[in-house]
Amino acid sequence: LKSLDSYLQKTEFYERILRTDHPVFHHSFLSNVNYKKSKGFEGIYTFCTDNHGFRSECGKINSKNFDIGFMGDSFVEGVSLNYEDTFVGLFAKSKKKFKVANLGISSYAPSIYFSKLKYLLENNYNFKHIIFFIDISDLYDDSVLYKLNEDGTVFERYEKEKGLKRRKFLRSNFPLTNYYMYVIKKNSQLKNDKKKIEKFSDVPLFNKKASIKAEWTFYGNNDHPDYNIGIKESQKVLINNMEKAYKLLNSKNIKMSVAVYPWPQQIQNDVINSKHVKMWKDFCYKKCEKFINFFPFFFEEKEKSSFLDVYKKYFFWNDVHFNSMGNKMIAKKLLEIF
Repeated sequence: LKSLDSYLQKTEFYERILRTDHPVFHHSFLSNVNYKKSKGFEGIYTFCTDNHGFRSECGKINSKNFDIGFMGDSFVEGVSLNYEDTFVGLFAKSKKKFKVANLGISSYAPSIYFSKLKYLLENNYNFKHIIFFIDISDLYDDSVLYKLNEDGTVFERYEKEKGLKRRKFLRSNFPLTNYYMYVIKKNSQLKNDKKKIEKFSDVPLFNKKASIKAEWTFYGNNDHPDYNIGIKESQKVLINNMEKAYKLLNSKNIKMSVAVYPWPQQIQNDVINSKHVKMWKDFCYKKCEKFINFFPFFFEEKEKSSFLDVYKKYFFWNDVHFNSMGNKMIAKKLLEIF
């Protein structure tokens, strides 16, 4: 791939290489990345990692000693934004006396949270406090996508059916073939999305997978047709994985906090005291240093205006992720708490 790098790095495909396979905790970032052409929801942004493969300001070199580690998925990673505009970046800039690590990566879930922390601690990384941002999608991802092994490694369910070995082989040995397959798939998706967006331009359009992942907090029945197991059973999987993370951190005298926040679907269809909020508030009892609940803010904002106004202000259009204003709000609240 290095011989083709000057070509591939000019394409959206290159970012897929940033998210590399990891033998223990499924996927990670490459270290010392400085990629200035990362395609976001509203234009191009810069993506950088430090010497450990943690998302950071560009050119950052860190030791293995940190005060606070933020753990989560794409919301913590800060997709489509420069690091300085993400809530982790804003927090780190305002709290310069703290050494902050962004441990989050897209598509992480509690099984990977535990696995990655176990790996880092076993490799002489030190943290005083880990703040978990538990995502709405974690329930689906941990019960449908990932499986945590007894040894702490994480593998993807149904690898054979998904053709993962074939895809990895193509990526490693036939990068151009793999690239053009990716382009064909992307073009097809974009054409379909464009037709839908043009037809329903006055309301946000969420892709099907995002809608499925969001439904569990307000779904009427325990059994969802797109989930492997019942919603209550899936909740138990999440709790068990986070129990392991708690025991691991507690054994090292590392503080733990948990933060919860809604997707747009929760703001539109759920209640302020969501099933998501209740389960993590109960989990945190006598375990967490702090339980940080962002649901009230968004529901209060909705009461003052409307769902659509709140969505436009704090989220990327046609997506579930916080925009720069949403990240500023999260950072502001965190700075008030800490």
